[in-house]
Amino acid sequence: MNAAQEFLSDFKFTRNFSEVVPLLVRDAELKTAIFDEIRSKVYPFPEYASWIAVHFFEKHPELMTREEFDTMVSVLRKTKNHSVQRNLTNALVNAPFDCSENGELLDLLIDFLHQPETLPALKHHAFRMIEQHYLPAYPELMRELRTLFEVISSHPKASMQAMSRKFEKKYRKHPYYEQ
Repeated sequence: MNAAQEFLSDFKFTRNFSEVVPLLVRDAELKTAIFDEIRSKVYPFPEYASWIAVHFFEKHPELMTREEFDTMVSVLRKTKNHSVQRNLTNALVNAPFDCSENGELLDLLIDFLHQPETLPALKHHAFRMIEQHYLPAYPELMRELRTLFEVISSHPKASMQAMSRKFEKKYRKHPYYEQ
């Protein structure tokens, strides 16, 4: 077990983000080692590393490197682990990079919204990512999003129905909503 894995094993029990986030700000080498564990296929390393990434990049989006961004996108495209998918999508919302030219990522995010088996939290974060990084550059995406949310509105989970109502309320006056 390497130092990052030992750190994550300890973190699994403490879950103290208020200590971990400042530590990773101070220790760039540890930060890199922890976020490299996102690529791991061994539980619990990618789950906890990606969870830490959510909290870290929420507080310090400017510290996300292009390499970390690319790693998160690459893992997100490959993994079937729902926890890692949810965490990475949530972390990527805070990306300080222009994501609007990454069509493969957009396709994946739309697929998360489209698939009925996608868990609600992942749908929520996928939409946040589209809303923040793609919709400003491509307002015509609203047509597809509206169609997706019409389907989501009939989801059996109340949280999904609420998400659809919130979308409709927020965007019904968007120039591309009715087109």
